[in-house]
Amino acid sequence: MSETTTKTGLTTETTDLNSVKKEEKEVKPQPNKKSVPNPFPGLRPFDVEESHLFFGREGQSDEVLMKLTDNKFVAVIGASGSGKSSFLYCGVIPILYGGFNTTTGSNWNVVVTRPGSSPIDNLGESLLKSNVDYVVADPEEKQVRKKIVSTLLRSSSLGLVEAISQTKSSINQNVLILVDQFEELFRFKKSEEGTSTINESLAFVNLLSEAARQKEVPIYIAITMRSDFIGDCAQFPELTKYINDSHYLIPQMTREQKRLAIIGPIAVGGGKIAPRLLQQLLNDLGDNPDQLPIMQHALMRTWSYWIDHKEGEEPIDLRHYEAIGRMEEALSQHANEAYDDLTEKQKEICQAMFKALTEKGGESAHGIRRPTRLGVIAAIANTTDEEVMKVVETFRKPGRSLLMPPTGIQLTSNTVIDISHESLMRIWVKLKMWVEEESESVQMYIRLSEASAMYQLGKTGLWRPPDLQVAVNWHDKNKPTLDWAQRYDPAFERAIVFLDTSKKAFETEQRIKEMMQKRTLKRTRIVALIMAFLAIMAIGVVIWAITQKVEAEKQKDLAKKEKDKAVLAQNEAVLAQKEAENQKIIAEKAKDEAVIAKDEAVKAKDEAEAQKKIAEEQTIEANHQKDLAK
Repeated sequence: MSETTTKTGLTTETTDLNSVKKEEKEVKPQPNKKSVPNPFPGLRPFDVEESHLFFGREGQSDEVLMKLTDNKFVAVIGASGSGKSSFLYCGVIPILYGGFNTTTGSNWNVVVTRPGSSPIDNLGESLLKSNVDYVVADPEEKQVRKKIVSTLLRSSSLGLVEAISQTKSSINQNVLILVDQFEELFRFKKSEEGTSTINESLAFVNLLSEAARQKEVPIYIAITMRSDFIGDCAQFPELTKYINDSHYLIPQMTREQKRLAIIGPIAVGGGKIAPRLLQQLLNDLGDNPDQLPIMQHALMRTWSYWIDHKEGEEPIDLRHYEAIGRMEEALSQHANEAYDDLTEKQKEICQAMFKALTEKGGESAHGIRRPTRLGVIAAIANTTDEEVMKVVETFRKPGRSLLMPPTGIQLTSNTVIDISHESLMRIWVKLKMWVEEESESVQMYIRLSEASAMYQLGKTGLWRPPDLQVAVNWHDKNKPTLDWAQRYDPAFERAIVFLDTSKKAFETEQRIKEMMQKRTLKRTRIVALIMAFLAIMAIGVVIWAITQKVEAEKQKDLAKKEKDKAVLAQNEAVLAQKEAENQKIIAEKAKDEAVIAKDEAVKAKDEAEAQKKIAEEQTIEANHQKDLAK
């Protein structure tokens, strides 16, 4: 570590950081582990009281203080997670309190405010809280004072100057109005009173501009703003001019500065870190500026684990770092641990609470925080303040810096609850899912509200499916309340009436259709019965006709067969007759032949008798000849 000289005004401040290194080397393990305070704040910014733990940006306060002194205004701009708030709290404000800026002196009243959903009212409350008399006042008197200051701030563009003039504790006191998270001014659509944000924001910017311009009262303005919202400032010309004249773009920390940011708090806390873990942390951190709060949280968790599990004089080492999930998983694991400690009812409240505390950042790559009063969260979650307090305490108890305000500050219905850093929305898986669900729910509500306004003007009709079914499903799932809806559009009752009217009209239409369908069905059934009866009769006739046809065909076949038989018999008779005639002819022929044969037989008999007679004669002749021969 090297010696750093800080110039502010007419004096210089010299800080010997070698003493930190020496203290780091000489530190001995604490005998009582539980008594060692954790030197890392986690996700939340460093407080002014923790400036002794803030390392890595030594010497960078000079330019901011000079710009603030010369212009009475300075805008500290940087990426999300670059340490803008911590830089002002621990790098700039302690120097002002120390009186190192001889131009302005050491008598300072620093008023820290955030725009939120009602920037002017929040500014007024912050002014009052910086006054000791207000802190000890009774609740009724506080309400009166808040009303007076709020009215004064809204009365004219010089309202801030007049309010500070009335609340200053001394004539020579300087006032620094520190507007942290200035980008909130551009994101919230409606204020708590229902005034549009454009008018509220313009009035708020005018208050700051006039306070910085006037010379009578020593008022200085400082704002912190994410660089991805710088384009939104163009809608306010006066603000644009101030930012152009006096702004400080917070630089990315070098590797050496990151090393100091790690070993410095450890040395102040009386611990040691292993060189290999230091190198691993620097490598895991890389060049991404929004990883700084993630690193702070991982170191907070690693320190706590080391305190509980270290052996002897063992330094903080890789095993302690890996046990908490390293930089990639530490935050998500820690948030899940807190969530798992809740009951089922508390988990529902937790989900509603984080949805109320976060908002998806339209064109911006990252979401933004949405600080909300505890009582408003209870109304949105439809529960009591006490139940919400239990959930908040779970997420902000010692060792968990996931919600603001930090542990030890008493919670009331008016306490503003906030997540410690936007990085929680990028790392915690559950919250990323909730943010997306909330964004879709808001879009659905805005659509419904716009449709109800158009319907009221007679420019559109009631919703029907599928839009109606989607809206009904949204309403049944999210159960939106008036307090939730007024954050986005005040016409909640009109939107719900439109949805109910659309639903009832559609249901009535469906009932009429069902009645008509029933009547039609009844008539259809009667007609069907008649037609069925007629059909049965027709079928009977057809069957009878078919039967008769079949019988006729059968009789026809029988007649044909009989006819064929008759024809066959006739043919056979003809044939028999012909055969008889033939037989007769044959018989007559045979008779003739018999007669001939008889004649021939008679003739043959006669011839035979003649031959016999001749033979006898020949025999006699022969005998005669024989005798003669003798």
